[in-house]
Amino acid sequence: MITSKTQLDKFFATHSEEIARELMQKSQTWYEKIEDFAGQEFIVPATEKQLNDAIQKFVVEKVKAILSMHLEIHEGWLRLYATINYSGIYADLAVNLGVVHAQFDRYRQRFVFQQLTDTDVIALYSDSYLKSKAIHAALWFFKRGLKKDPLGMILEKINLVHQKDDILYLDIGRWLKKNEKIMATLRKVQVNHGYLAEQQLLMIANANIGEILNIGSSDQLITEADNPAVTNNATKAA
Repeated sequence: MITSKTQLDKFFATHSEEIARELMQKSQTWYEKIEDFAGQEFIVPATEKQLNDAIQKFVVEKVKAILSMHLEIHEGWLRLYATINYSGIYADLAVNLGVVHAQFDRYRQRFVFQQLTDTDVIALYSDSYLKSKAIHAALWFFKRGLKKDPLGMILEKINLVHQKDDILYLDIGRWLKKNEKIMATLRKVQVNHGYLAEQQLLMIANANIGEILNIGSSDQLITEADNPAVTNNATKAA
């Protein structure tokens, strides 16, 4: 038993290398476990109701031209319904979409959809008879003459998405940036992709371990310099 400071100093002098080696091994194991966890993906489910509630809060209430919008989610695809008012023109639309990509992190919050079907124009009317006739004629020409679907053009006009061929890019960060609770979560967990299942969206995510351990601090508590393997190699090189 160690009963004095002299004995304690003698113990550390005798066993210092052994203690350092043991600590290095334990810290290396701990660091590797942290790295393994950071690389693991997990599923974050969002139900159809949760998504429609979010659409109401972050899209319908923010975009004046959209009077209503909701989704019906199925295995591998979804059906989007929307009622739009643009310059006195009212349109009830429906279309089938697939999710190509989903990205939600501190830098970008975006869904990328592929249009799977032509847009169904359920109703189309305006605040004047002549305008209604002109819109119907323009829609007919767009679909039959140009062989194009009007959905992307309509949604771009109201500044909701931007379109490239049959791909629609919906950036919702403009509505989320001011929500500190959501942005704080996205600093710690990032979504890399999404899949559609029956009545839910399954988002593939992984944790930002560095941000979690730093608890949002600008001071880096754990960096690559803390990796025992890196430290050990640097010591040997010296």
